[in-house]
Amino acid sequence: MAQRPVGGEEHVAGEALLTSFGYRQELSRAVSVLGNLALVVSDITPTASLLVIGPVVIAVAGSGSLWAYLLGCFIAISVALCMAELGSMFPVAGGLYSIVTRVLGRPVGFLALLDYIGQAIFLPASVAIGIGIYVQALNPGIPSNLAAAAIMITVTVLALLKINFNAVLTGFFLLLELIVVVVLALAGFTHWHQPLSILTSPVLPDGSAVGIALIFTAVATAMFSVNGYDSAINFSEETQGSASHVGQAVITAALIGIIFELVPFIAVVFGAPNLPAFLGSATPLTDVARSAFGDTFVNVITYGAIIAIFNASLAITLQFSRIVWSSGRDRAWSGPISNAIASVNPRFRTPWVATIITGGLATILCLQSSLLTVVTFTAVLLILLYFLIAISALVSRIRQPDLARPWRMPLWPVPPIIALVGTGIAITQQKTTDLLIVGGITVVGLIYYFAFLAPRKDRYWTMGALPSTDPSPRSAPLE
Repeated sequence: MAQRPVGGEEHVAGEALLTSFGYRQELSRAVSVLGNLALVVSDITPTASLLVIGPVVIAVAGSGSLWAYLLGCFIAISVALCMAELGSMFPVAGGLYSIVTRVLGRPVGFLALLDYIGQAIFLPASVAIGIGIYVQALNPGIPSNLAAAAIMITVTVLALLKINFNAVLTGFFLLLELIVVVVLALAGFTHWHQPLSILTSPVLPDGSAVGIALIFTAVATAMFSVNGYDSAINFSEETQGSASHVGQAVITAALIGIIFELVPFIAVVFGAPNLPAFLGSATPLTDVARSAFGDTFVNVITYGAIIAIFNASLAITLQFSRIVWSSGRDRAWSGPISNAIASVNPRFRTPWVATIITGGLATILCLQSSLLTVVTFTAVLLILLYFLIAISALVSRIRQPDLARPWRMPLWPVPPIIALVGTGIAITQQKTTDLLIVGGITVVGLIYYFAFLAPRKDRYWTMGALPSTDPSPRSAPLE
């Protein structure tokens, strides 16, 4: 999966590409490649994903969650390869919606933006609600939703500060997070209780068999668990150096996140002393650690988990505030709204209005929603966007053969085909209500696009430029 440059493509500077798209350098390009990687792995957040999303995968597929994770991670690697190539071609804060727009066209790109905005609302909340569950485990007197909301408010304030400060902060917390993951893996590997037959005969907590359809239903949530590597693209306008670094960060972070989630998850499932109790628990992974090392040790691990989940909430809020900010810069909304959202703090050079919107909506959702509802719906949004990225990876090679690809995926077209088939099957297995909601959002989005954006394409949704079309610097779309 090494970089495969063609000619001098690996030397294309990220800032030069940004200028060729018609954007000014408004955010602070102060993050090193290592800092970008720390932010992205924190966004993937192995510990938070295992402790918050992992139990949801188990609740859906029982011990079949092992297969859900294996399949989900396999598909995720293929998706990451697609993102790495496309992200190095289009290294802008809009990330995946910017890619889809420039490859598949403006209408589809706007739908990708709506999908991303939905994730911006639900994804930070899904992680923060997980904090509330573990805070309540330590102190039953604290309401989990209230604890989650308090965490989101704190995270929002921190996300307003300089990006390089947050890169260092998340990097420090990430080290603590990975220690927690390693300890969970040790708890499972050193106390192996379950036979290999749980792979061939997966069951639910009540002992009933798990079918392939249920496993594929859980695949979407498992892919959500290792999601976050796309944030390397969202932070690209603040990352120093070549555009190829964006592609490298995407695939490197994806591999780190997958290894640090998949291995501990397998270990913990096989380390469960009582499989039915494990499958029916709200905190199954820490239950295994408790049976292995005792209550005091688990309390320490739980504190570490809370820190890790806090770190994840911060990284995710940083990511999605850039996406919301970019939507304002690209004039996706009416003039006053777009101008406000695209505001940048002159001191910290951070998207302060977009950050407050992202954190504020997530805080409200923390007070109103359950973890299972938020996670499963977010997973649907996620795999739909992955589906569009897989199509984009195929179409771009065909329609845009002359564009520079600072990082080229190996084995094309195999990764996008795997991603396309895997996400397509997973979509068909999701809850009808979730799919109907997404369908409703799609209809409303198309009405808005064709009624408001399309007739004003000279002023709104201004994202037509490709780097090969006009390499000269132009003014930002907001001017």
